[in-house]
Amino acid sequence: MLDQITHLFRLRTILEEGSLRRASEKLNVTQPALSRSLAQLESYFGQQLVERHARGVKATAFGERVLSISNRIERYWDIAEQELRSEVTEKKTLIRIGGGPVWRSGILSGVLSQLQQRFPDLVIELTTLVYGKTAQNLRDGHLDVAFTGVALEGGASPSIERIKLTEVTNRIFAREDHPVFAERGSDGTIDPVKYLAYPWIVYSELPAYRAITEHAVAERIGARPDIRFVCQNLLSVLTILQQSDALSVLPELSVHAVSAPRLLPVPLQLEANTVDVGIIFRRELWDWEPVQVLVDLCKERFGAAG
Repeated sequence: MLDQITHLFRLRTILEEGSLRRASEKLNVTQPALSRSLAQLESYFGQQLVERHARGVKATAFGERVLSISNRIERYWDIAEQELRSEVTEKKTLIRIGGGPVWRSGILSGVLSQLQQRFPDLVIELTTLVYGKTAQNLRDGHLDVAFTGVALEGGASPSIERIKLTEVTNRIFAREDHPVFAERGSDGTIDPVKYLAYPWIVYSELPAYRAITEHAVAERIGARPDIRFVCQNLLSVLTILQQSDALSVLPELSVHAVSAPRLLPVPLQLEANTVDVGIIFRRELWDWEPVQVLVDLCKERFGAAG
């Protein structure tokens, strides 16, 4: 088995470098040795792994699958090696966590602090999710855990575990002393046309929010809103809302920690704007204690059912 793993890791370098010559230089292994590794893998799997072209080599469709699994094997080996050698080495264990913008805005801070206290030798790497690539990055081992919507792109996968933690509803927010709230009638509602008098911010880090602002909001207020800001950074959107008369569509979770002034939802409901969100990870990591503890801490934080 170890021989096959060696061949797989060589294949990955060949494909990353795009040529046997560059892979040979990087690995300090002769080109004939790399060619033998490649030939043994193709014989073992019974399928072609690479296509040769004038500038080097590239993966076949099957080669891409083998590469993805190889990356996952290497990541799992890294985790196992760190655990097994923890008593004889000072090398710390790394957990790679990806989070969407709402999660990175502070929701995970307490949970990750507790996780680090439970595992003092654990290094927590919190990174930005790449839109549309979360499932693949999990499968490839580039991420161990992701916090995002549980309806991942690409549909269901037997290798991916999804645990719903809560629901997120998108609402229209304004600062608590915004003049629009003075427009409330005796029934607590505001004439939708009143919203047209104020500037709007499009939160653009996630493409869905532009579509919601331009279409769903327009349907509710009878005309396209007056968009004056398009901002990719969530913190900047929250700050502008606090300091101006602007309105913006945001997930409810993103404003919980905002104060002085607070951001409040206006009394205008948007249609079909609730999304299930949670923690997602590769199923083989269920046996890794940091992931088990992380799941338990998240369930405690959100009151999710076991």
